[in-house]
Amino acid sequence: MLHVGLLGQFVVEVDGVPLRLRGDKRRTVLATLLLRAGQTVPADHLVARVWGTPAGQVNRSALQVHVARARAIFDDHCGRPLIHGGDGGYRVDLEEGESDLLAFRALVAAAGEADSRGDPARHADLLLRALRLWRSPVLADVASPVLHERDVPPLNEELLRVAEAGCGAALALGEHARAAEHVGPIVADHPERESLIRLQMIALHRSGRPSEALRLYARTRDVLAERLGTDPGRDLQETFHAILRGDLDPPARVPRQRVEPASAAARARRPAAPAPLHSTTPAELPAAPAVLVGRAAHLAELDRLVDPAGPAPGNVLVRGPAGAGGSALALAWAHTAAPHFPDGQVYVNLRRDDGTPRDPAEVLRRLVRSLSDGRTDTDGLSVDESAARARSLLARRRVLVVLDNAASTRQVRPLLPGCAECAAVVTSRYWLTDLLVRDGVRALPVGALTAADAVVLLRSLLGESRCTDAALHRVAHLAGCLPLPLRMAVAWLDTHPTRSGSDLVRRLEGVDPARCGTPTARMAAVLHAGPEEARHGRGEVPTGRVPPDQSLGDGSFVRLSPG
Repeated sequence: MLHVGLLGQFVVEVDGVPLRLRGDKRRTVLATLLLRAGQTVPADHLVARVWGTPAGQVNRSALQVHVARARAIFDDHCGRPLIHGGDGGYRVDLEEGESDLLAFRALVAAAGEADSRGDPARHADLLLRALRLWRSPVLADVASPVLHERDVPPLNEELLRVAEAGCGAALALGEHARAAEHVGPIVADHPERESLIRLQMIALHRSGRPSEALRLYARTRDVLAERLGTDPGRDLQETFHAILRGDLDPPARVPRQRVEPASAAARARRPAAPAPLHSTTPAELPAAPAVLVGRAAHLAELDRLVDPAGPAPGNVLVRGPAGAGGSALALAWAHTAAPHFPDGQVYVNLRRDDGTPRDPAEVLRRLVRSLSDGRTDTDGLSVDESAARARSLLARRRVLVVLDNAASTRQVRPLLPGCAECAAVVTSRYWLTDLLVRDGVRALPVGALTAADAVVLLRSLLGESRCTDAALHRVAHLAGCLPLPLRMAVAWLDTHPTRSGSDLVRRLEGVDPARCGTPTARMAAVLHAGPEEARHGRGEVPTGRVPPDQSLGDGSFVRLSPG
């Protein structure tokens, strides 16, 4: 039995055994004919798909050779002629069950008949069954730019319209989880299709997965900004805000600030409208790390502990030793969670440039200015009074507060939001157990990467050919598999383009452990050694070249003893 797969990778099977269709040109000829099964495809049309040029005598002759060889393959395996010539072209005849594309169209036609008979359940079922035949991007493994420019886009549009119809039909029947399951892979391949993404967000929300719906919106917003330089359309934005408030389907054209909750229960779950004082929305998060390796489980745990899509997200302490990348992890998560906090994201580094902790009063002044558009200050107020002013500004709002590099509970407690709708993420090298016990803050420990992830991080930043695997594994070990010293190692190699990974290993192994006992300090000693390093003995820091206190970036700070 013959089966042709076009709605994904190109495959031709006979009795379940794939035929080996070799050569890009021959595969393009067959894919073009099979896409138009039952129609005669002109030779000029085929030549354009295969060679991308107008037909001439040479490529017409070459086309005949490709068709003859493909015809022989099918005749041998199918037991019947499959490719027919005539009328200046070629034609393939298939039965409905022999092609996923023909089967797809048959199911869609049957769904239309069910809809016209007033059978919504069968209508939705047939459409969703048709969607299951769409496996991945159409003919992605067929190397023909002309085919993908002219033939694939109309088919994609046909498939996407059926996806929207099927999802809408399932939602109308209350089959929210089924709609989300069938449409999810399609949305992943078509992140710019806002109408389908909106339906998928509603399906996810109604099936009890609002956090996934909001992440889908965030990904779509990023894709639209990167590829098209635009924001999501009004319908998609209103769906996003409606999910945040607990509404299911907001009116499509009502301005966001005028949409009211659908019920008293929904009204109780959401904050009231912000006071007129809140005229701006702070967006203070520093840039997220470009590469974050080995932290997928930590990001998922942050989602669980904070529950940013819930009506009352929590507070969390991200605790890890110097160089573990706790700040990078918190920022990466905060950027993905930002859409859950439409009233703003506030970031405060609780450590000064010289490594000393900031005073809570100083931080509160900045926090109040951020939340009040600079129109409120706390000069002359005590720390308790300033903290109360900040809590008042946070009330009836949904704001994410990131408190980076905390040194003590005394520093953090006045800065915690007082309302349930806000959330705080605190990073620290210390456990701050009083916050955990008295304030109900949850804790997420962050440690070193696995050796494999450490090597992946190095390789992703350095490229495939910069260092040998053996050198990278040794560097990872000497860096304690901690993200910060690993990035410092990358910085050394970037600034020493003629040196190898083995050179870096020798310098790290030559650092005096009595003077630089931690991986971060050891890496700093090598990184900050100047051009005179050879005179001072195997990578040790020359006297006076690096100040005793040296900031290392990523919120880390290490004390280096002068030589």
